[in-house]
Amino acid sequence: MEKKNSKITAVLFCGLIMIITAASDSLRGVFLPQLRSSFSLTESQAGRIIMISYVGNLLFLSVGGYLSDRMPRKRFIGGVLLLWAAALATYVFTENYCILLIAMIFSMGGSTMISTSVNIITPLLFASPAMLVSIFNFLQGAGITFSQNVGGRFADKLRYWHIANAILLTAALICLALLVTLKLPDPEKPESGGGFFKTLKEPASPLLILICGGYFVAEHGLMNWLTSYGSEYLGFTVQKSAFYLSLFFGGITVGRLVFAPLIDRIGIFRSLLIWSAAGAGLYTTGIALGKSGMLLIGLSGVAFSIIYPMLVMLIGKFYDPAEAGTASTKMRAGFASVPACTLQPAASFRVT
Repeated sequence: MEKKNSKITAVLFCGLIMIITAASDSLRGVFLPQLRSSFSLTESQAGRIIMISYVGNLLFLSVGGYLSDRMPRKRFIGGVLLLWAAALATYVFTENYCILLIAMIFSMGGSTMISTSVNIITPLLFASPAMLVSIFNFLQGAGITFSQNVGGRFADKLRYWHIANAILLTAALICLALLVTLKLPDPEKPESGGGFFKTLKEPASPLLILICGGYFVAEHGLMNWLTSYGSEYLGFTVQKSAFYLSLFFGGITVGRLVFAPLIDRIGIFRSLLIWSAAGAGLYTTGIALGKSGMLLIGLSGVAFSIIYPMLVMLIGKFYDPAEAGTASTKMRAGFASVPACTLQPAASFRVT
């Protein structure tokens, strides 16, 4: 009975973490037009909000991936969770552009590190990791879709930014309470040999970084800029632009639920090839068509759905389990170190 309760607590913790970290990340793009208006920001200053958040991403993934394989997992995840909660509290109680930039480092970096840690510990906690990785990432998609759809309706007032982050802060504290009751297996000590740099010397690393980079530039580019792009340059309202964004992540959400049972039958490599090709075709065609291609961009989310969960599992096949955290985060850090394609102001996507 105790073991069953422990599994239920672990499922609740992982599921809730994936929902609220995803919602936190997506709100940045939805509220960006309002933040720009409230603080009277130029396009460059608005772009700096996005850029600095990915600086935090790079810092947390580079340092955190190394530490996650060398510290007790509960202590590590709890520490990052506290830093992330502190950033959310800053959003709730302050209205200062400079403080906002500093908080972005910890909110984006912390949420990414926490959600990545969930993907890493899932195979260690559960007997059916492939299915649960897909389910937890489905919940992540649900968090993104819900926050974009609802947030887009209230993104015209800054006070709703405070309210949304207060809700996320409350949920983060609940997760912290759940974490205290969990028993997480500590990582095995990696073999000596400079694990931080050793991971990058593996022959598969450059290709895996390239694959992760391409995926995250495409996904995060939409998350950060589609609402601004649609409302400022395509003539849509903020609500309509947020709807197309939620359609994309809604497709990811549904796809992860529908396609999860097929992955074990088809295999990780073949699944990635099929879904990546379909996603690239729909996404690039939608971007090329401009205003008339927004629906295709939204539908491409269905094809994007299984790519990230399968990438996490693919990376795990190339590295020693004791270095899983370092390997997974280095792939994402490789993306975060070259964020220019994702972080350009919306004006660079202007349609003439």
